[in-house]
Amino acid sequence: MRSATRKQIGLSASVLALTLTVACKDDSEAQNDDSACASAKCDALDDSGSTGAEAGESGGQSESTGGVVPSEIDEACWERREDAFNPNHLAFTTTALRWSCADVDSTLAAARGQEYCEYFGIVALPPSPSYPTPEPIVVGRNLGPDAEDGQTPIPIDLDGEQIAALENAADSVIGACVFSSWNADIEAPCGDACEAGPILGVPVDAETFRMKFDPNTNEAALALVEDCTEFLPTEGDPGNLEDPYNDPFFRACHLNADINETQYRKSDNVICSASVRLAECGCGVADGSPLAEALAPVDDLGFRLGGWSGPAELPVGCRYEDLVPGSQTLVVCDLTGAEVLQNAAELKSYCLERYADDVVVHIAIAPNAIVCEPPPGGPYADDCPTYPWVLEP
Repeated sequence: MRSATRKQIGLSASVLALTLTVACKDDSEAQNDDSACASAKCDALDDSGSTGAEAGESGGQSESTGGVVPSEIDEACWERREDAFNPNHLAFTTTALRWSCADVDSTLAAARGQEYCEYFGIVALPPSPSYPTPEPIVVGRNLGPDAEDGQTPIPIDLDGEQIAALENAADSVIGACVFSSWNADIEAPCGDACEAGPILGVPVDAETFRMKFDPNTNEAALALVEDCTEFLPTEGDPGNLEDPYNDPFFRACHLNADINETQYRKSDNVICSASVRLAECGCGVADGSPLAEALAPVDDLGFRLGGWSGPAELPVGCRYEDLVPGSQTLVVCDLTGAEVLQNAAELKSYCLERYADDVVVHIAIAPNAIVCEPPPGGPYADDCPTYPWVLEP
C-alpha cells in the first residue's frame, strides 16, 4: 500500500486520537505564536496515546459495539461522520463534496489550515502622528510546508497612540481575514500579470497568498482519490446490522487512516468516502479521463471556495479577490477597527471563529459526466444509488 499521501503537519500521530488535554503550549514551544492560547482554539493534544498506525495494526475490524471500548480511530471517524452529516452543512450533495475551512477543534494553533484551506489576517492600522504611513501587518500566515516552519507573528503589539487610532476607526474596515485554497504546488498561469490588486496594501503574490503546507497540494488530492479508489476498505458483515464497517463513511475513514493516518481531517474523509463509493459502484468519467483529475483538476489553482448556500455565495462581509478570473481560490472577509482592537492578541483565532465555518471548500461534480456499472457480486454493489457519491446519514 502506498505510504501516506498527506503527511503529518508537525503533529504527533495522537492528533488522530481524541485524548485531549486542555493545556496551552509553553512560550518555548510556540514559534512566532506567543499568544497561541489566547482563545478557545488553543487546545493541545496528549502525546501519550497510541498512534493512528498503532491503533489500526490489529488487522481485523475494530469492535465498536458489544461493550468493547472503541479505538482512537473509531472515535475520530465517528466525529468526522457527525461533521459530514450536519443537516445544515451536508458534505455530500449531487453536485459537490463540501467541508468548511474551519479546522477541527483539536488542531494545535501552530498547525491550523489543514483542510485544503489556509487562512491568516491582514491589518492596515490607521495613520497617527507617530505612524503617518504604517506598513500593513500580515498575521499568522504559515511560513513553510510544516508547522515547525512557523507563522508570521500572531499578536499585534499596540501602543496607546495606535489603540486610540483604532478606537477612532471602530466602524471602518481596516483589516481582513484571508482564506486561500490556492494549492502549494500550483504556479499562477498569469505569472506577473495577474489581475488581483493589493489587499490592504499587501500585493497578491504566491509567497503571501498561496498555501504552504505540504498536504495542501494538487498532488496530495490526486493521490488521495487514487488510493481510495484502488485500495477498497474492509467489508462489513452483511448479516450483522451492528457491524460499523457496513457504514460507508466509517469504512472509508478507516481506509484513509490506513493510507494517510489523517482520519482527524474533514477533507480527507469526505474525499475518501465519496471515492470509495464511486469505486464500489464501478463509476468513472464518461469521457474516460481519470476520476482523480475530474475531482481535482490539475489546471485549477485549487478547490473553489464558496458558502453553504451555494458554490459562489460567500458569507456577508466576504468577497473574492481572484488571482485568475473565476478561480474562487482567494476569499477576503472584512474586519473593522473595533474587531481588530478587541482581538489583537489572537486575530487568527478570531478569523477562525468569525468566518471559517462559513467559508466552504467545494469539489464540483458534474452528475451527467459520471457513469456507473456496479460490478456483479462486488461489495456493496447491490445498493448503489443513482448518485453513489452522495452518502446518506
